[in-house]
This record gives sequence, structure tokens and C-alpha cells, in this order.
Amino acid sequence: MVDGETLQDDLRQRTRSFTSRISEDEVFGLGRDLARELVRAHAESPARHPGIDPAAIPILEGRPSLQGSRPDGDAGEDLFLLGALLNALAAGTPAEVAWRLDGPPPFQASTIARRYVLAALASPNPAARFSSAKDALDALESALATTAPPGAAWGLHRGDPGRRGFREAKPGAARFEPVWESPVGATVASPVVAGNLVLTFTTDGRLLFLDRGTGRRLHEMPLASAVESSPAVSERLVLIGTDDGDIVAVDLVDGSQRYRVKLGQMVRSSPIPFGARALVGVIEGKGVGALVAFDRDTGRVAWKRKLGPVFSSPALAPGKVVVGSDDGSLYAFEPEAGGPAWSLRLSGKVRATPALTEELAVVGDFGGRVTAVRLADGSVAWTRELGEAVYSSAAIAPGLCVVGCHDGTLRGLDLATGEPRFEARTRGPVVASPVAVGDRLFVGSTDGDAYLLDASGNVLQRTQAAEGGIQSSPAVDGDLLFFGSSRGLHAVALRP
Repeated sequence: MVDGETLQDDLRQRTRSFTSRISEDEVFGLGRDLARELVRAHAESPARHPGIDPAAIPILEGRPSLQGSRPDGDAGEDLFLLGALLNALAAGTPAEVAWRLDGPPPFQASTIARRYVLAALASPNPAARFSSAKDALDALESALATTAPPGAAWGLHRGDPGRRGFREAKPGAARFEPVWESPVGATVASPVVAGNLVLTFTTDGRLLFLDRGTGRRLHEMPLASAVESSPAVSERLVLIGTDDGDIVAVDLVDGSQRYRVKLGQMVRSSPIPFGARALVGVIEGKGVGALVAFDRDTGRVAWKRKLGPVFSSPALAPGKVVVGSDDGSLYAFEPEAGGPAWSLRLSGKVRATPALTEELAVVGDFGGRVTAVRLADGSVAWTRELGEAVYSSAAIAPGLCVVGCHDGTLRGLDLATGEPRFEARTRGPVVASPVAVGDRLFVGSTDGDAYLLDASGNVLQRTQAAEGGIQSSPAVDGDLLFFGSSRGLHAVALRP
């Protein structure tokens, strides 16, 4: 950009008198510069609402400068005008008056973040636009930078390959407060967190990409008739099991489907990446299932081991993958080739996901027993009879394991011995799995309440999230927790 020119002069040169488009990066770079100008104008007293006409925008110090103010202007209209300009430049067509009623045609930008920003800025619904020029600037800067997959803060069901459901945190949280709620519909699968994205599935089979900070719906795609499997993030891929029996891989950055492979009649287990492969449990028919290893990038099956139906999600330890089955056993295999390591018969169906420490696998079963198994050889370290079926997966905190039971209780057991440490009661079966965040425990119940407890089982807070109940296990990112309910997805923050 050359000082003394107008933005229209600059665009004419870059587009060869508007016979070609400017690049997508240039569109978003210009949007960022103009949004910065809007932030500056809105911060003045009184606030300015400049026009966004390229012919009237001068270039000063190598950047567009928004001058003057429109009579009776407002911030929402400023953002719409900015969005109309950017959408017109991206599509290579002039903005139309009809966009005020219908919005601009969707532009297939290279990333989910960029598509969302263009749509939100020029939305005909003022409530769907950004709340301020600063929010729009932040979104434009993020979209401009988002070309590589974000790191995953909680990219797997239960948070890590050992499925422990634990995160270190500052001690002493006394309460939690709501940050946002996204009423997307019933959600049973546990969400995952990657960068500024929260990913979750609704029970009717829609994959949702939500903004971590606000809960805004950035992208949605229907993938199956129903989904209860929690997604898994592996570099640029999101791996999903469906009730149609498929494994689906979706690109985390642009939202495209990379492949779909049928592995059985139903996949409720959550996949777990292992190098260039991933492992998942499947249901193949009445009384029949398997643990399957498949190529992460293509979905091609590498090996399969026949078991009973597998609802349990596999957990990884060095040299072993551990998974439960409806045949009432816990199994360990060598993950590279699928060779059997050991198996152990328990007291009922094993639908909980085993939680692994360095030495133990801890899992509950439908017979009402929690068992700690030595990873080295599959021998029993301890058992604890709880008397009620356990679907909930254990959370492993220092010296403590915690499980939910169908009688509505949350049970804390000594990790080394299995001796009872506490029993806390909710008002409905606990099928969601708790998480341990430092010295605090958080879990939802089918009574619709979310609970915060200390490590002694004292309930510090109980707050209703959804009358229809909570079955989704939380994801943790810093002091934020995300969980699904019969209403949708919720974000809460732990506070001192």
C-alpha cells in the first residue's frame, strides 16, 4: 500500500482493475487492519462510526485509515459494512443489498475459522455478529494465523492415553461459575479441546466446532444417525466412532471429511491414537465385538482381535493397550501387532474405560466391583465390592481413585489398597465419569446437577445444568471445564 492512494486505488492495482481476486490471506490481512481502525474509532469519545467505502479510505503509513464518522452510525452497522466488503473481495463480486436480508453467499474459505468470521461479520442477524470491534479483530487475527492444527489441551476422552481423567491445578477451588451454555441439543459424548476449539457430538449425529471462549458455533456437520462415542484429536485429524458402525476422520482445520470406514455395527468406544495408527472397540452383533487397530490417516484395518461387544474405550500404557468387554473381562494386548498379553475375568460387563497408572489398571463393572489390576501380568492388586453397577470410568488423582455408581453415589477409594475414603450422594445414577482437577473433583449426574467436591468427598457446590440429566464426562483446559447435557454443551470456570 502506498501513502497518498486510496484503498480503491490499491485494490485496483492488486486485482488488475478488478479482473481478478486478491488472495484469501490479503482479504483477512485487510480485514485485520480495518478492524484495528474500528477499535480505535469506537474508543474515542464520542465514538466514531466511519464509512467503509474503499474510494474514501486513504492509505496512511502503509495502511488504510478510517476517517470521519457517519451520522447516526452504530457499532453493529460498522461490523456489517466491514463484513460486506470482505465477503465481496473474497468472492470477487460486488456486495448486494439483498445481503442485509439473506446474508452473503457462503464463501468456502480454507479454514473453519475463516469461514465463520466472514459469515458472522456480514450476518443479517445483528445478534449473530461480533459483540464489538475488538472481538471481531481478535477473530480476524486468529483466523489469519490458523493454518496449522492447534495443540490439544484435552484431545482424548479422559484427557490422556492412560484415560486418568486428571489435571494438575492450583489447590483450593471453592466454587464454579457458568461461562457459557450452547443449546445445541442432547450431548452424551465427552467433548475435547484443541486450541480455541471445543469439539463435541450431539446424540443425533452432528459434529460441532465451538469457540472455546464464547461457545459460538463455528462449524457443524452431520456425520451419522447417532453418536455417543467421544472424538479423539490426533494432529490434524479428528477421529469419531458412530452408531452406524463407522470410523470417520475429519480435518480439524478445514472441517472436511477425510475418510469413512465401516468397522462394525456400532462404535461407542472412543478411538485412541497410537503412532501412525489408532485403536478402538466395536460392536459387531449380539454377543460379538472386537478391538480394532487401523491406520490413522486412511482408516485401513491393521489388525482385529475378536472379543465380546466393546463399549469400553481402550487405554494405553507402555507396550500395552487395555480394554474392557461385555463378556465380563478386561484384556491387554500388545498395541503394535495385537498379540495378547493377559486377560482377567471380572464380575460383570465392563463398559467403563480403564484408568491406568504406571503400575495399575483400575476399572469398575456391572457386577458392582472395582478392580485394580497389575499391568505387568494381569494379576489382581485389590478389589472393592460397591454393590451397584459401575458404568462410570475412574478418575485417578494422587493416592485416590473416584468412580460413579448407578445408585447415585460417587465413591472415593484409596488407590493403593482400595479401602473406602468417602461416599458422596447425588439424586440420580452417575453414569458420567468424574474428573480430578488438582485437589478437586467434578462430575455430573443424571439428576441434572453438576457437583464440585473436595478430595474428602465434601460437596462444595451443586448447581443444576439441565433437567434432563448429565451423562457426558467433562473436558478440562486450565480452570475451564466443558461438559454436555440433555440441553447442549456447558462451560464453567473453577474459582477460589
